[in-house]
Amino acid sequence: MCARKTGKNLLFLLILFCLSLSGFAANLVSEKPKIADLLKVDSIYQEARSSFDVYAKELYEEMNCEDMGYEPFVQALTGYHNLEKRGELKRKDIITVIDFSKPSNEPRFYILDLCKRKLIHTSLVAHGRNSGGLYARHFSNEVNSRKSSLGFYVTTSTYHGKFKLALRLKGMEYSNSRASSRGVVMHGADYASYDFMEKNDCTLGRSYGCPALPHEGFEQVVEWIKEGSCLYIYYPSKSYQRYSKYLNRSNYLEDFVAV
Repeated sequence: MCARKTGKNLLFLLILFCLSLSGFAANLVSEKPKIADLLKVDSIYQEARSSFDVYAKELYEEMNCEDMGYEPFVQALTGYHNLEKRGELKRKDIITVIDFSKPSNEPRFYILDLCKRKLIHTSLVAHGRNSGGLYARHFSNEVNSRKSSLGFYVTTSTYHGKFKLALRLKGMEYSNSRASSRGVVMHGADYASYDFMEKNDCTLGRSYGCPALPHEGFEQVVEWIKEGSCLYIYYPSKSYQRYSKYLNRSNYLEDFVAV
């Protein structure tokens, strides 16, 4: 991992704290933990949380990606670290973020290089035709919904077909688990370009649920992010944020405890 040097030792106290919150600690220990022990564990957790917050803010400022907004950035970073902690990522140098809180006629596709610690690419990106017009507001994981799906993906392999070059995406959550069966891939499209907008009242075209990018520069985008990197499609959905396993797990904080 390029973003931050991390420790590798498993911290029992932190895990005990997480288990105690979920009600399972009593099944693993013979005695009830003392209040002083719980307070100590809580203190370690809070220190780790604070350390992560400082790291995220410093990285955000260093990357000069204020155009994205801090909330999608920090959520993407949280999910990235949880995916990395679970061994889901082959490519640990790149995070891609799509910010669907922004209108489709503005750049809202971002590639972050954690090794270089900078934003390396931005572009337009189209959403699903049934997700909305200028703004994407409705999302689905259902087959034939023609809507975009929120959440964390891992990029996989490329292929050539009706879209010419396309990049397969593996949905990692309840909100996008049918990405493969729906044929949701990243591809280039004529309707995802400034030329298209100029001819269509400043309106970008829409896909059947795929994140569609301009043809120009698409091959380079694929080279940057293919074969196992993190992709996060963001929208300020309270429902998604409540149930996302990659936003709500705290395992990644083990790497932010001072040793």
